[in-house]
Amino acid sequence: MKKSKKIRVLIKKNITFLLCFSISLSLSNIMIAHASEKSINPSSVYKNLLSEPERNVYNQVYSALIGHDESLFAMIDPLSEKELEDTMNAIFNDHPEIFWANTSYKYAVDSKGIVHKIKLSYGINSSDLAIAKSNFDRIISNLVAGANQYTNDLDKERYIFDAICSMNTYNVSNALNQSAYSALATGSSVCAGYARAFQLVCLQAGIPCYYVTGTSKGENHAWNIVQINGAYYNVDLTWDDCITEATGYSSYHYFNKNDLEFSFDHSRSPLSSQLMSCI
Repeated sequence: MKKSKKIRVLIKKNITFLLCFSISLSLSNIMIAHASEKSINPSSVYKNLLSEPERNVYNQVYSALIGHDESLFAMIDPLSEKELEDTMNAIFNDHPEIFWANTSYKYAVDSKGIVHKIKLSYGINSSDLAIAKSNFDRIISNLVAGANQYTNDLDKERYIFDAICSMNTYNVSNALNQSAYSALATGSSVCAGYARAFQLVCLQAGIPCYYVTGTSKGENHAWNIVQINGAYYNVDLTWDDCITEATGYSSYHYFNKNDLEFSFDHSRSPLSSQLMSCI
């Protein structure tokens, strides 16, 4: 590595829940998805938005995450800092099952802003991973079994929605709060954990579900798009669970809504704006 290169740390901010603000959603660059279209593969929807060099790094980093690689390793294709950010977001948005990895990472960049090396970060040690995976898989299996008592996807989805909300309270201090593991195994999370848990359990139950990032009420936020009976809907477990905890009554205010209904307080990130619309 040339001396002009340096190490920088990208820090992903914790997402907080606020209750009163309004933001309009621009739909101009959202890919329209009609009810007659086939589901887009949830495990590669963000990967397919990337360039070829970005996809190469995506595949490389995915393999490193699966192998719990903690080294500073050379990327197969150098990327700009923005390209690396999009690539890393795509990996975590596509793969909620990689719960042991942190969404923060370090990288080596040269004087021209080109990234050559990356070092991944983990919230669960490799020595503890087998036990964590066993616990994680057991919880998911129980939730899927509960959902499969129902014969239609809408009832399955509502069961999963209710179950994850009932298991959690909103908590920014949980060290694993960006992962599905926090929402499924620790009893507290933030929007990223809620959304990744919902994404993963829905997928295991055979319901297409996608992770969405953006802003809401002036803060970074995450929620889901789910496909039910051929149509796409927005779902925000975090807000409904917070409303339920505040009022004592089950809330479905943000359950299966279209983009117009969400536009009052949700705005997608540029990357998530390329996903299907909910019409």
